[in-house]
Amino acid sequence: MPTVIPAPHGPTTPLQRRVFYGTAIHAVSLTETEYLSNTLIGVDEAGVITFVERSVASDEVDERLRSLGWVDQAAQLVRLQKGEFLMPGLIDTHTHAPQHLNLAFGQQFELLDWLDKVTFPAEAKFADPAYARRTYDEVVRRAISIGTTTCCWYGTIHPTTKILAAICHRQGQRAFVGKCNMDRNSAPYYQESSAQQSLADTEDYVSFVRSHCDSPSLASSTVSPVKRSSAPTALVQPILTPRFAISCTDEVMQGLSEMMDRDEHLPLQTHLSENPAEIEFALSLYPGIASYTAVYDRFRLLRRNTVLAHCVHMSDDELNLIKQHESGISHCADSNFNLRSGTARVAAMLDKGIKVGLGTDVSGGLSLGVLSSIRAASTASKTICFHERESRSSSLPNGTASSAPSADTVLSADGQSRPAGFFASKHLSLETLFYLATLGGAHVCSIEDRVGNFVVGKEFDAILVQTGQGEAREHAAPAQSEAASLEDEVEKALAGAATEEESEGPGNPALLVTPDEPIERVFEKFLFAGDDRNMGSVFVRGRIIGGARPLASA
Repeated sequence: MPTVIPAPHGPTTPLQRRVFYGTAIHAVSLTETEYLSNTLIGVDEAGVITFVERSVASDEVDERLRSLGWVDQAAQLVRLQKGEFLMPGLIDTHTHAPQHLNLAFGQQFELLDWLDKVTFPAEAKFADPAYARRTYDEVVRRAISIGTTTCCWYGTIHPTTKILAAICHRQGQRAFVGKCNMDRNSAPYYQESSAQQSLADTEDYVSFVRSHCDSPSLASSTVSPVKRSSAPTALVQPILTPRFAISCTDEVMQGLSEMMDRDEHLPLQTHLSENPAEIEFALSLYPGIASYTAVYDRFRLLRRNTVLAHCVHMSDDELNLIKQHESGISHCADSNFNLRSGTARVAAMLDKGIKVGLGTDVSGGLSLGVLSSIRAASTASKTICFHERESRSSSLPNGTASSAPSADTVLSADGQSRPAGFFASKHLSLETLFYLATLGGAHVCSIEDRVGNFVVGKEFDAILVQTGQGEAREHAAPAQSEAASLEDEVEKALAGAATEEESEGPGNPALLVTPDEPIERVFEKFLFAGDDRNMGSVFVRGRIIGGARPLASA
């Protein structure tokens, strides 16, 4: 079971200052990960990163803190041990809170049958407020335990989605929480009574979140924040959530567009082009329209703060439309495999400069947490490479090379210019996957000015990772002579001698590291084999909100 963390004293209560000394890892761009060794990171009483001091020797820490004016500030100094490092919190840009009880169930269905037979019956139960509170409380706690510091949550059509927002607020997670709009083509027992009621309930829900889940940023007394938008700073934000075009009438779609017109900071999330049958159904409702994406554009729902989940079957024209409106895409590879939807062309999205993040899409996805999304996204990109390689080899004569890359350049979502086609025809690198899980997700959620990496002025959303690397001392013992060592070790093996000392480390059998492995190798192993047992402490805006072994205050 996840460690239970007491509710915060209050999201606007000043914190004790903390200084972390050790290793930190963060994404700088789509193609660069920075490994910061012997680094000091200061987090002030507002949860804001005040300084990032690189390459500080261990015996120089006190002197450096004195020069920064932090020695007499009652700051807690946390010295990270070997195998421990800080990384930005993981950002889940698409998941369904009421579906978590269906996790790992229903894999035999494709999307539309899965909705009818598995999902809608589960979501209908959330009409009961007591059931909703019990379930959502555990769902949010588990998401935090696996390192999800920011989450785009889908609720249900019910007013009980307010409970989900309230729980995110109380537990301290940064969250975008949406009440679903569904006034047509849904199960008779799980559909809103009218477009008017759907819009009225949505207005009421947005008002509730804005008034009852308010946790604005505290002003930092030590640093000027990075340039920020004028958007609300509460950790929990309402997000408009038309489930998809199939389930919403034109009146609802138009009404939501008008709500966004009245409030430019009100984001929207929806599904797009997940499954061929879904696309065919959506287009049948709008005869003569160019594409599924054009349906959303018709109602002016493609905006800078729109999050589009899946986007598996997209034409170039549709991707161009998304880029034109600066909308973001949530890539949910695990779900796309499980429901047999397909493999999204993430490289094509990145080559067009579209914002892309990762989503778990529970319970279409089979695993909890964004680490699973990193792994599935890697597999999906390699699968696409397989198909493209086979296609090229069958269409090109032996010895014929493909065409040379274009001399044109494209401005990527991370602000860097790259040659056109830079990401095409190769699998997503470790650096790109890590970016999508952190800073890329922040861009999709339009909060890149606040979180996503360790930049002075941003808020400290982070994970203290513990790999247990410093505990396996036996592996590092030098052999005596080859013959003697072999005899000794064979004898020990026959006798069943212990190979490691007992420890109270992470206890994750999948993550096996030795003391001599460099941090780059340990980090890659963590991304592909780590789990909640390696998440020592989880921070949002500097406050510990979860973790397997939370730091104690000084």
